[in-house]
Amino acid sequence: MKGEPAIRPEHLSELAALLQRTIGLDVRPGGLGALRLALEARSQELGAAFRGAGAYLETLQSEAGEEELRQLLPLVTVGKTSFFRDERQFAAVAALLPDLLARRRAEGGAVSIWSAACATGEEIYSLGMSALEAGARPRDVELLGSDVNPRAVAAAEAGRFEARRMREVRADLRHRYFEREGEAYSARQELRQLVRVQTHNLASGGYPSSRAGGWDLVFCRNILIYFDTATVQRVLSWLRSSMAPGGLLFLGYSESLFRVFDGFELTEVAGAFLYRRPAGAARQARRTARAPLAPQPPARQARAAPLQGPPVRTSEEELAGAAELLQGGRFVAARELLEGLLSRHPQDLALRLTLANLYSLLREPERARESYQAALAIEPLHAETHLFYGVERLGAGDAEAAAQALSRALFLDPDLVIGHYFLGRCREAQRDVQRARLSYANAIKAYQRNPGARRKPFLGYYPDLSEDGGALARSAAYALAAL
Repeated sequence: MKGEPAIRPEHLSELAALLQRTIGLDVRPGGLGALRLALEARSQELGAAFRGAGAYLETLQSEAGEEELRQLLPLVTVGKTSFFRDERQFAAVAALLPDLLARRRAEGGAVSIWSAACATGEEIYSLGMSALEAGARPRDVELLGSDVNPRAVAAAEAGRFEARRMREVRADLRHRYFEREGEAYSARQELRQLVRVQTHNLASGGYPSSRAGGWDLVFCRNILIYFDTATVQRVLSWLRSSMAPGGLLFLGYSESLFRVFDGFELTEVAGAFLYRRPAGAARQARRTARAPLAPQPPARQARAAPLQGPPVRTSEEELAGAAELLQGGRFVAARELLEGLLSRHPQDLALRLTLANLYSLLREPERARESYQAALAIEPLHAETHLFYGVERLGAGDAEAAAQALSRALFLDPDLVIGHYFLGRCREAQRDVQRARLSYANAIKAYQRNPGARRKPFLGYYPDLSEDGGALARSAAYALAAL
């Protein structure tokens, strides 16, 4: 904003260090530009209350900074944005478009596509090129790109990209749809006239509608992971309502609706797993406030024809077999089963967390730590992963690492009663009585905010950890009385 001190490189490095320290989010040097965009977007939201990057960072690191950091986190789009990102999903778009175009032309309408987090525009222009390659004319397709960041939206609207960003675009497409302008490329009129962009916050509602009344294809990739479960469910409900019956939702590779929202049907198109809004008399979506986003199990899924087919088998059924072995005390057999399942489902967070916990039970701390770190690489913003890792580190005698992991879990989910309780135990191990008392008191308060309710089921299976918030609060009260 005019008159404010500039956002300097050291501010971005400090913010990156803060994110890593607070929630374990690893922002590499190449992601500092995204942090700049996030800071600029947040400064515009705060208006006169934003007193410069230095003062803002001081606020983030103060006792009152946690809530502000939660406001900033959805803007920290550290994921890579590029043209035609995820070849399988764009292969699916190419497979879907001919039939969609033919149907909409017969109806006298247009295919509607929304890139719901378009960033600087690479995705929406990739979709535009896909439509043109499928034979679309301007009247045949409606393309909308939206993003919460007004600077990113302005860049997308300009349709001008640095030459290095264009390396991912095939040479023939680059020549056909862009003009070279020095060290940059600008979209030609044929492509530019298809694309409309606007500022929109997915978490705030007020969703844009297509001219036909419902979106046929919605791209919303690598955004839901930044929201808490309640916000994810609201966003998914709103997205579903904005889509046409039979419309398809494209999520990021590490995102899944498994155990989060069941208003969509999982289907496979050209090797990509997508979520379809049921056609016809659509059932009412039931919201299940259970676990945060978990990676979608990509292997051994039942293969469904595009837009139809039987329910897809998930790893939950396979995990149940491992749980039965664990309940029977057959830990070695359970380990062999889980390791085999992970070889087929390497991105399945529930399997990986269950196996990590099992390694702890088998007194294999190195393998447990490696498994938890692999889980964090899959999903760095998953509160339970930090929680379980902290519990494992506490059991291994590393109270400092345990406290750090548990603090990260509680930043992501402040109502995690079990997290407060184990952090209290951590503080006792560190002989920090004052902070131990505070953690136990926080466990009791977290339970009192929602008395009588069981904690949402954990993602995975953990025979040695209680899910009962009341029991944990009572344990915290006993521990507090003993200090």
